[in-house]
Amino acid sequence: MKKFFFMALSAALFCSVMSATASARDGAYLAIRGGTVNENMNSDDDSAFDDNRLDFDYVWFISGAVGYRWNYIRAELEYTYRNDFDDMVDTATNPILAGKYFSHMVLKSKTVMANAYFDFMPNYVISPYLSAGIGWTYLEMEETSHSDGLIQPTQSFEETNFTWSLGAGLTIRINKCINIDGGYRYVDMGELEHANINAHEIYGGIRYTF
Repeated sequence: MKKFFFMALSAALFCSVMSATASARDGAYLAIRGGTVNENMNSDDDSAFDDNRLDFDYVWFISGAVGYRWNYIRAELEYTYRNDFDDMVDTATNPILAGKYFSHMVLKSKTVMANAYFDFMPNYVISPYLSAGIGWTYLEMEETSHSDGLIQPTQSFEETNFTWSLGAGLTIRINKCINIDGGYRYVDMGELEHANINAHEIYGGIRYTF
């Protein structure tokens, strides 16, 4: 009985590996992704490492994409919804004043991107890939400043900006149709009220090729 069970398990694993190493299917696909995103805001005159950078806590995001795969290349159109950041942020750029000047900030962002991927080993079980994208992001921010016990009137800003992204990741092939993707990408969402908004996204997802 144990020998039969071992043989059956070995056969199942062998079939799974053979299925995953078969030629990957070209054609149209649908993809769903989700993960965590860290958005931040930088003064136009400063780099991402200067004191005028505001880091927002991580929030979740989800996206859906429709695309086409051909050999090593994938091209797709993707819509991304990011959960609203809604929290207090220390806005004092002087370390001595940190904690004395802060704001209640709400940041909303939604993106439509045209993405391209290069799969290095598309017919293997595991394949690394690089990604790049261009598109547009709708940004909306509300800020209510607090300083020395005083609350200032809420300010609202919104923009629709050109957006670009760069990323990298790994694909695990389940069979010739189903793939599991996971990776990282940097997203530059343009300017909002004289500041640059960008994001670091870590994601996982599933992709089905028809």
